Amino acid sequence: MNKFKKALQSVSTKLMLMVISIILIIGALIGAGGYYIARGQLIEAGQRDLKSIVDGSIAVLTILDQQVRTGELSLTEAQDQARFMVNGPETDGTFDFLQSNFSYKQEGYLLAYDSDYVLQVHPSRLGQAPRDEQNRQNRAMMIDAGKAETLTDHYVIYSDQQEDGSYRDKVAYMQHFDPWDWSIGMAVFQDEFYEELHTLSIFIATVTFALVILSGLVFYLLTRRKIKLLKAVTSAANQISQGHIYETNLAEDADEIGQLSTAFNKMSQQLKALVTNVQHTSTQLLDSATDLSAISEESAASSEEVGQAMNEIAGGTQDQANDLEDVNTRVESLTQALDAMFNYHQQMNAMAQKTATASQDGSNIINKLQRSNAQSLSANEEISHDIGGLSHKVEEITKVIETIENIAEETNLLALNASIEAARAGEHGRGFSVVAEEIRKLAEQSKSATHHVHDVVAAIINETSKTVKTVESTMHTTKALDADVIETKDRFDQLSHSIEAIVETLTASQQEMNQIKEHNQEMRVAIEGASSVAEETAASVEEITSTVDEQVRVIDNVAKSAEQLTQLNQELTQLLQAYHVE
Repeated sequence: MNKFKKALQSVSTKLMLMVISIILIIGALIGAGGYYIARGQLIEAGQRDLKSIVDGSIAVLTILDQQVRTGELSLTEAQDQARFMVNGPETDGTFDFLQSNFSYKQEGYLLAYDSDYVLQVHPSRLGQAPRDEQNRQNRAMMIDAGKAETLTDHYVIYSDQQEDGSYRDKVAYMQHFDPWDWSIGMAVFQDEFYEELHTLSIFIATVTFALVILSGLVFYLLTRRKIKLLKAVTSAANQISQGHIYETNLAEDADEIGQLSTAFNKMSQQLKALVTNVQHTSTQLLDSATDLSAISEESAASSEEVGQAMNEIAGGTQDQANDLEDVNTRVESLTQALDAMFNYHQQMNAMAQKTATASQDGSNIINKLQRSNAQSLSANEEISHDIGGLSHKVEEITKVIETIENIAEETNLLALNASIEAARAGEHGRGFSVVAEEIRKLAEQSKSATHHVHDVVAAIINETSKTVKTVESTMHTTKALDADVIETKDRFDQLSHSIEAIVETLTASQQEMNQIKEHNQEMRVAIEGASSVAEETAASVEEITSTVDEQVRVIDNVAKSAEQLTQLNQELTQLLQAYHVE
């Protein structure tokens, strides 16, 4: 089991499986593509065969119909002879369609339906009506296909139930023979078109399997020597990883695996020399690290004593510097507070200036609004006057319409009297009666039109009244708005005076703040001078202390480095003990 698992993990096995997989995939794609292409071509060829057979049967029916027209045959005799010719000889009520010239392979035969879906041509179901709704729908589709205008619509694909209850797809080509009202065609199971492809599928599978076997054998023969060399490289690498350092002598070649062998031989030679040199150097390094550690310990003790004395001096100087720094911090806080107050005053002054500008802009806008409101009021008065004139004109139109209606009614009465007189005149008054009737119709149309115009005028009067009310409401609103605008203008004037007073107060306050800021700056300069002297003293002490501390740290680091060097040398020695140079 372990050998089998190891063989599966080898490079040769993986490469061989990859080659076999590629061949299988290519073979499957070629086989499937060829199968479906051939299947499509065979289906198209089969459909063309169906069309040819049906067209031939139409030609036979046409000849028989001509004999019916010439009186050589009756319609019944011609139809019986047509069944014999397209479905073969009849035996015990069944037609042997395989002996006919109009069959397709073993199961393709001609059939025909009349407009009532009854079979008129069929090898065994002659005169049979649809047995269920599904069968009726299939026959309806076939009859519709026979009457289609385009060639593709003459083909029908439907499911046909078999004796075992299963379904198989059928393809039918239908034509309609108008003289007899027959929809004649041929229905064939679709899989009959490409049943020969089964042999082709077996052939493709066999060829693919043979290619897999042959490719695997060729791959093994071509890669056997290289895989053997690769295994030798792996074995040598495993031995070196276990501590056995030796110079390898692997076979070298010009390809990638041969170049790997050459590089591995050089690497093993250089690795052997490297381990030998490191072992020799490690011994010398251990002695040097021991001497350096002893010297570092002595220097560190002397430097610590000097550092303690400098720390005491630095402590007093630092306390003085801290006191001055605290005073300086308080003065700095005061300066910041004064600066903040100065900035706030400037911001308030700027905001007051902007507010004054906005107030002036608002006053200008109010003036414009007052003028616009006056113009709007004047325009509304003109609109009201114009609408009054429009209302007067509409009333005059109403009077004219009433006059037209009266004329239409009188014309209608005159036309009626003329018709009566024409009727009394008999034949001589017939033409006059027609003219009178036309006049009456025109009068009726005029009356109807005037009624419509009257309705439109009434609607105009109604909308005019609404507009008058809307204009009056707008004028009232405009007058009220004018009063509000005047009041708003007074408020803006009061706001402008208040803002001017605020600006004067802020200017005086800013002058006082400037004087306070100048005094604070003088005090800050004096404190910074004292603080600078204290800081210089502290800095000098700290510099000396820092130098001593740095010297102590350097010496400590040297001692630690010497100890680490000794420890690393011991670890290196232990690591080198795991390698055996041969």
